[in-house]
Amino acid sequence: MTKLKLAMLEAETVAQLAAIIIDYTHEEMMQVFGVLQWEEQARIKDIWKTVS
Repeated sequence: MTKLKLAMLEAETVAQLAAIIIDYTHEEMMQVFGVLQWEEQARIKDIWKTVS
C-alpha cells in the first residue's frame, strides 16, 4: 500500500488520480485515503473538485 499512498500524494491532476484507479480497487484506495492526514485528504479532494 506504500506505493499507492505515494502515488496518491504525488498526484497533481485529475488524470493522474484517474490513472491510479486503473491499478487499484476502490477498497484499496479508500483504505489508503483513510490513513492520510487531513491536509493530504483535503488536497486530493481539491484536485477532484477541478472536474466539476
